[in-house]
Amino acid sequence: MVTLVPYIIGGVKDRPTGINCLLDLSMCFRGLSYLPILLVLTSFATFIVSYIIAIVRHDVSPYFPYISDTGTKPPESCIFGQFLNISAALAIATMYVRYKLVSQISVGEDTKLACLNKAGLVLGILSALGLSMVANFQETNVEPVHVTGAALVLGVGVIYAFVQTSLSYRMNPDYNGLKICRIRLAISCIALTAMIITFVSATVSRIQVHGHIDKTKWKPEDGGFTAHIISTISEWVTAVTFLLFFFTFVRDFQKVKLGIVATVLVRHLDVEPVEDISEHVDERRPLLS
Repeated sequence: MVTLVPYIIGGVKDRPTGINCLLDLSMCFRGLSYLPILLVLTSFATFIVSYIIAIVRHDVSPYFPYISDTGTKPPESCIFGQFLNISAALAIATMYVRYKLVSQISVGEDTKLACLNKAGLVLGILSALGLSMVANFQETNVEPVHVTGAALVLGVGVIYAFVQTSLSYRMNPDYNGLKICRIRLAISCIALTAMIITFVSATVSRIQVHGHIDKTKWKPEDGGFTAHIISTISEWVTAVTFLLFFFTFVRDFQKVKLGIVATVLVRHLDVEPVEDISEHVDERRPLLS
């Protein structure tokens, strides 16, 4: 039986953030802060590389395509799918550490906070699942599944951001400051506004379009072009702000280490466990430092 246990590193203040963080990488990657950093960098790199390849190969319209449009045809679809799957795994790890951090630092003190924390974890997992669906089901091949995945990533993802913001406000002033609450609220509001514009503009563009067209190469003469461009730009804004939200976890994660508690149920590995002897045999080893 294996149990993951977070360790809160206390007595550390004024960690570098932003530009100062980049100038002192040893401090920036302290604890588990590398998880949200890798998540954001991997996702951004995937979007940018896929976009460049798709534009160079003329696989998409040069007029600001949807993010998913840049990952519909090989070879960019291979890069898009592979690295978004990695991003989905990093997202789950990041959200799980955030969940364990909140549950550990506020253990037994606020039942509403605990419920909200669990809800945030469920929403986070659903959002990461949607990211994997977007990566593996291209819109030109299985559009209903792809759209469902996109709705999970953007829609549920924005809800996750608001849940985490609500958690932050509830943890103020005992566990975190007001400044980070306001930053998370601002990012969440921008993401929500951009997401609404994305879906509304996409609906308008579908209504105004002239007949059946190649949606990855939408042209001005096809109709609904203005609404389409507004929708694509808003989608990029939503994705960027949602990813930036994870950057707000970096400073918190600098104070966390994750360990593993292994409970051996037998004294000989050829014997089947008969009773729980965890009180007698208990081995603890740090999993990550």
